[in-house]
Amino acid sequence: MTPQLFIKSLRNARNAVSININRRMGREFIPRHHHVLHIETSAVCNLDCCFCAYGKKLTPKVTMPEELFESCVKQAMEIGYNEIDLTPCTGDVFMDRGLFDKLEFLERAPAVRAYGFYTNFTIPRPQDIDRLVRLKKLSGVGISVYGHDLATFKLITKANDKLYRRLIDNIEHLFAVTRGMKIPVHFAIHPGAKSLRGRKSELLDVIEKFKKAGASAKSSKGLYNNWGGYITQDDVKGLPIEVGAPDMIYKNGACVRLFTSVQVMATGIVNGCAARDTGATLQLGDVKQTPLRDLISSRNPAYMDMIEEQQRGEFRPVCRDCDFYSSIYHKSSNYAHGEGLQSLAEFKAAIRRT
Repeated sequence: MTPQLFIKSLRNARNAVSININRRMGREFIPRHHHVLHIETSAVCNLDCCFCAYGKKLTPKVTMPEELFESCVKQAMEIGYNEIDLTPCTGDVFMDRGLFDKLEFLERAPAVRAYGFYTNFTIPRPQDIDRLVRLKKLSGVGISVYGHDLATFKLITKANDKLYRRLIDNIEHLFAVTRGMKIPVHFAIHPGAKSLRGRKSELLDVIEKFKKAGASAKSSKGLYNNWGGYITQDDVKGLPIEVGAPDMIYKNGACVRLFTSVQVMATGIVNGCAARDTGATLQLGDVKQTPLRDLISSRNPAYMDMIEEQQRGEFRPVCRDCDFYSSIYHKSSNYAHGEGLQSLAEFKAAIRRT
C-alpha cells in the first residue's frame, strides 16, 4: 500500500464514523451552490490521457450549438443561477470553435456574475489568449498540466512533441500578457513522477514564473480517481500512479455532487454529476424538451428518485464504483471557510420555489 492510499484509507475510516453519527443525529451538510451551473460547451478533446475516461466514453463527442447555449444560460438566470462553470466532464472548452461567441454572450448577459473553466491549454492560439485576458467576467482559468517534461507529457496524453511545445508557448504568452493583471490562474499538475523535487524542464520553469507572480499550483500525489470504474491500473502502466479501487470510499447517503454539480451536457442532456459520470447515466432530462426550471426541481421525479435511491443505499453503477463520492452527512473541512450549508429538506424547498 502506497503512503497516499494509506492516508486516504485512514481518512475514509474516520469519515465513516462521523458520517454514521451525523446521519443518526439528522445532520446534513449540503452547500448552497444554487448560484453555480455547469454547462459543457464541448465534449470533444484533443488529448487522450491514460487516466481519463474520454477515450472510453460512448456519449457523443460534440460541441453545443450557440442557440442551445444561450437558451440554457437564460433559463439558468431565470431560476437564480448567476455563475457558470464551463469545464466539460470530458473534453476541452477550446475544442469548441464557437467558444468566444459564447463567452461574449456571457459578458453581455446582465445576470451573469462570473464564469470560469479548466483547459489543457494546448489548443488556443496567441490571439485567442489575447482575447481571453480582455474578458471582464472571467473569474479564473485552470490549466491542467499533464507530465512535467516532454517524455511524461507524451506518455500521459498520447500526444506529440508539437502539442508539448504549444503548451509551453501558450503558458509563456499568457504570462507575458497578464503581467500586472488580476486574472486568477491555477495549475493542476499531473507530474508523471513520484516527486518533482530536483527535476528541471522548460515546462516547470514557466510554471514557476507564474507561481512567483502569485498563481496557485497543486501537484497530484499519485492516487487517481477511477472515473466510476472506467479507469483501471492497466490504463496507467509505466506511470507512478495508483488508481483508487471502487470500494475504497465508504458510501452512506446521497452524494453531495447531486446537489452542487448538475451539468447541462453538450447534447442538451441535464445530468446529475459534472464530475465523473461521463456516460450520462444520471440524467434528469433533456433541456431541449423540458425547461431547466422543471428539471432541476423537486417536481422532477427523475431527480428526486435519484436522490432517494442513494439515501436508501442504492447506487447506480457509475456511483457505486466512483471514488469521488462525498456524503451529505460528511462536513468537509472545505465548508469551514464561510460556506453556507443546508439540509436535504431545505434544498428541496428551495428548488421547489424556482
